[in-house]
Amino acid sequence: MEAFKILFVDDEEINLLNFRMIFQDKYEIFTALSGEEALEVFKDTEGIGLVISDQIMSGISGVELLSTIYEIDPDPIRILLTAHSQVEYVLDAINRGQIYQYLLKPWDTSELNRVIDRAKYLYQLKTLNSSLSNELAEKNRILELANENLQKVNKQLKADVRRRKKLERSLRESEERFRKFTKASQDIIILFDIDGNGIYSNPAADRLLGYSEQEFMHKPLLVALHRDYRTAVKKDILMLLATNHSPHAREVKIEKKNKEFLDVELNFFCINLESGERIIGSIIRDITKRKIIREQLRLSEERMGDLSAMLIKAQDDERRRISMELHDEFGQSLAALKLQLRAMENKINDKNEYGPDDTVEELRQLRQYVNMQIENVRSLSHELWPMIVDDLGVDAAFDNLISSFLGHAEIHFDLNMEAVGQFFSTEDQRHLYRILQESLNNIVKHAEATSIQIIARQVESDVLLAIHDNGCGFDTEAVAKYTGKTRGMGLQSMDERVKLLDGRMEIHSKLREGTSVVFTMAINESE
Repeated sequence: MEAFKILFVDDEEINLLNFRMIFQDKYEIFTALSGEEALEVFKDTEGIGLVISDQIMSGISGVELLSTIYEIDPDPIRILLTAHSQVEYVLDAINRGQIYQYLLKPWDTSELNRVIDRAKYLYQLKTLNSSLSNELAEKNRILELANENLQKVNKQLKADVRRRKKLERSLRESEERFRKFTKASQDIIILFDIDGNGIYSNPAADRLLGYSEQEFMHKPLLVALHRDYRTAVKKDILMLLATNHSPHAREVKIEKKNKEFLDVELNFFCINLESGERIIGSIIRDITKRKIIREQLRLSEERMGDLSAMLIKAQDDERRRISMELHDEFGQSLAALKLQLRAMENKINDKNEYGPDDTVEELRQLRQYVNMQIENVRSLSHELWPMIVDDLGVDAAFDNLISSFLGHAEIHFDLNMEAVGQFFSTEDQRHLYRILQESLNNIVKHAEATSIQIIARQVESDVLLAIHDNGCGFDTEAVAKYTGKTRGMGLQSMDERVKLLDGRMEIHSKLREGTSVVFTMAINESE
């Protein structure tokens, strides 16, 4: 199958290289450093399904480029990369339909990957619909042509008996062409009179429904339909006969010979003969694949919504926790400190009961209390942002994190860790730290483990981080099927972070046999 083609436009070459490096394994990537160059690439390359452009560039802007491409070919999906300050500038273009979506810079790889997946689905649907529409139009045109030929032959037969043999031969040829066309059609084509008696059925009925031509002709269409659709289809036929206008296509279920139901699209048309008789025709198209694609798109959008809701809930929970921590811990501590200072002030004013030594002792106790609150502040700050990663690097942060778990959890640690921070930027080291932190938190909360083995080392051009425990384990196949509403935020977070590191996460676990989580991340040669 031909790879999905993407044109990425940015006047900074490093952005083109990053985009190509991330997505070239999945898609066929074309790049351009300016809008003018992008137009040349688009005109010279067939089948480009997605165009992603930066807004601010020398020469024509991203909006102007995408608008021009829209005028050339409206089918490719168009996405604009823009800064916060440019959002209002592009809204009008988006409302006019020239731009499908915009993303804020710097773009997030995971988000961009999801947007590209949606764009690919949309482009495939548009291409499929266009192809199906053209195919149906051509078939309708041929049917109309056959109908016109039949009517002409009938008129000629009435007008000149002497030309009967010639007209009969012409009629047979026309019918033969019609039958050849219908036999080659992938859709079911049937003709029946106004009483519902079958006149003709093509071989597609056997291929899609299992009925022979004669069997399907003797099975009234309304009887073959699922009972939920019979009333509506009957009304469509009556309206066709009353107005001679074909009703809109209708999606229905039709019964196969094996009693199963097939999802189809039903189209009706009417043929008026010179004799005054009327023939009703129907084109029945299998839409199983179309419905599968539609359902996949719906599930994808649902998962996106679920993930957004989870992120919002996680933010709210974290804010609530911080608020409670500030109120319960620091609010109460500061109130207690205030009372101690007031008591000390009262004692100092009462010189008969309070001497210099008492003052020194009270100050010493206050200092210890303040130091304790400072440690509490540092602990909360560390939970919100790992400053040790910024200051000392991820290797030192790993040591500090493991020491913290050793001090609070009765778990044996087996460590085989090399220094790996040199292979990552500071931002990537934060992700790496959070991955190990979340892995250890999951073990302490859920695994009931007594032993943990941690491995961190370079393996050829990758960095390997593996965490093994001897805990209770879980069913990995069941977890893999969870959607956004049922899958844990921890696993989702680790999966998203390792993708940002151009890596992958593998989970191996069995009930009562422990769990192994292995993260493999490609080394960035530029670091």
